[in-house]
Amino acid sequence: MSKFFVTCARGTEEVTAYELEEIGADAIEIGMGGVHFEGDQDVLYKAHLWLRTANRILLPLRSFQCRSPEEMYDNLVKFKWETFLHGDLTFAVECTISGRNSITMNHSHYARLKAKDAIVDRIREKTGDRPNVDTDHPDVRVVLYIRDGVCTLNMDATGESLHNRGYRSRHAEAPLKETLAAAILLLSGWDGETPLVDPMCGSGTLLAEAALIASNTAPGLLRERFTFMNWPDFHAPRWEKCVEEAKDAQVELPDNFLFGFDQDRDAVKQTEFALKVLGFEDKATITQAKFEEFQRPEGMEQGFLVMNPPYGERLGDEEGLVPLYKLMGDT
Repeated sequence: MSKFFVTCARGTEEVTAYELEEIGADAIEIGMGGVHFEGDQDVLYKAHLWLRTANRILLPLRSFQCRSPEEMYDNLVKFKWETFLHGDLTFAVECTISGRNSITMNHSHYARLKAKDAIVDRIREKTGDRPNVDTDHPDVRVVLYIRDGVCTLNMDATGESLHNRGYRSRHAEAPLKETLAAAILLLSGWDGETPLVDPMCGSGTLLAEAALIASNTAPGLLRERFTFMNWPDFHAPRWEKCVEEAKDAQVELPDNFLFGFDQDRDAVKQTEFALKVLGFEDKATITQAKFEEFQRPEGMEQGFLVMNPPYGERLGDEEGLVPLYKLMGDT
């Protein structure tokens, strides 16, 4: 059993904890902006497949006093990086500093460079090779949290954030992250069986996440790679078993299940694109229409309405939204 920490949007920790419970995680403890849990490889793999509200899963390795860059270097250079970094694998270091630290440990960029030097020096000493850095798409990602003079060393099991499902158009503007959309749906009381309507669908995030939930599709099936696949203990047959179980758990959506409306033609196209990528285009009806023209879809006896209305991106926008919110209430 290993200890992990899964990050998520603040305010959604309880939903993420529930999801972890559903996949069999142990010792679940809610923190700020994430959830601690314990589990074996199967739990780690299932977490990457099934968690809808998580951003990233970290494996904490150790914590140590970190009152200066030199002290951090001395601790990191002792770690057996050759266990994780071998062959042609690339790496990157992320560093977040908060709380009260010494004046020499208040710059995350410098701390990140010092950590990189420690890793490179250790690998060079033990293997004679120099590992390459790839800040965009590294094979191994090291995450450091420095708070109040203590550094926690983590390995990132995920890589690219789990909110990047891969169904968005490159041109889509989406202020609502996929993980947050999933959390809204899971908190809303929607049963996953009642037809769902979004009268302000935008680029279709809520509709796409609703389709994944109702069809019991594991969002991780949309991804091909995670960084834990580069770890020395990665067990490919066990991973493939978890993938096959997730595929077998999918169910067919009924016809006329999703309805989206938006006054912007580009938004309608983006929603249609997302649902087509997911394979649900024949289960949805997307219409270009103004909100005040919204009508109950024909033949619908019961439905569930959810939407992400404009909320004012800048201070002072709120006054201009008053007529819209009044219209929403009247409609």
